[in-house]
Amino acid sequence: MKEDATVPEPGGAPVDTPRTAPPKRRSKEISLQDAGRIIAEGMVVSLAGSQLVNSPMALIREAIRAGVNSLTVIPAIDASIAVDLMIAAGVVDTLVVSYVGFETLGLAPAFRQAGEHKAITIIEADEPFIVHGTRAAAAGLPFIPVRHVYEATDLPKYNPRLKTTVDPYTGEEVLTIPPLHADVCILHAQEADEFGNAQIWAGNQQELDKAKAARTVIVSAERIVSVERSRADPRKVTIPGYLVDAVVHVPFGAHPTMSAGFYLDDREHTRAYVEAVRRGHADQYLSTYVHEPKTHPDYLAAVGIGRLTSLMREV
Repeated sequence: MKEDATVPEPGGAPVDTPRTAPPKRRSKEISLQDAGRIIAEGMVVSLAGSQLVNSPMALIREAIRAGVNSLTVIPAIDASIAVDLMIAAGVVDTLVVSYVGFETLGLAPAFRQAGEHKAITIIEADEPFIVHGTRAAAAGLPFIPVRHVYEATDLPKYNPRLKTTVDPYTGEEVLTIPPLHADVCILHAQEADEFGNAQIWAGNQQELDKAKAARTVIVSAERIVSVERSRADPRKVTIPGYLVDAVVHVPFGAHPTMSAGFYLDDREHTRAYVEAVRRGHADQYLSTYVHEPKTHPDYLAAVGIGRLTSLMREV
């Protein structure tokens, strides 16, 4: 109907009918500093990204600067520097562990030191525990039963959260995995629009469950795009906007991990981090790359524009 169209009343002359505009959606874009403060208010933080790909590093650094502490962390199934940096900064109290390491560089140094000195509480887990626990929380389930997963392992002895129940249909005893709820889930995307519709390239397919399992979801993005671009192919949207509470525009926000389609992981930087922590110089690394840079551009300056642009070759 055109704006100036009229609608006739029954048995009467046409009358003007004003058009009611739909409510305007509110942009969810916030600053990195505001995102850090939101993360710092949480007690349980969930991460996505796998080892050296798509880790929400800028959000983590900002949360550390904002004073986050005593966290319970539910990492990706194969975590790396994202989790290790938080441990090195002393902000982790409890960690759900599947794997924390650096592939050819070995086990994550801060995680290893914290485990050896019992500086953090470690919940012994594995990939099924994190995947199914996240799925249970995402679906609002009390637990997920599993069969033929732990029978040949000692994990049930070391993880008191793995409990047994009786299958009401067969009478068989089965192990159960509890839901892994989070206060805040932080994700890094390649593209997102201002309403939170996010595209995560080269993910591990757990991102959607991670978002559903958290009360608050914050997405950092390499690029903020128009909502028309998101609508052009909705199949590419990994996290729909209705699940997202805040979006942060942070180019190079995954550094030193890889951002698929944008830049490679910075192996030189990662190696320097691992060596610094192993030699007892974690404070020096944290000072240079976390505490002294007051903003994300300051961090990029500390890394060096030449170094960053070199990572954009042959992506």
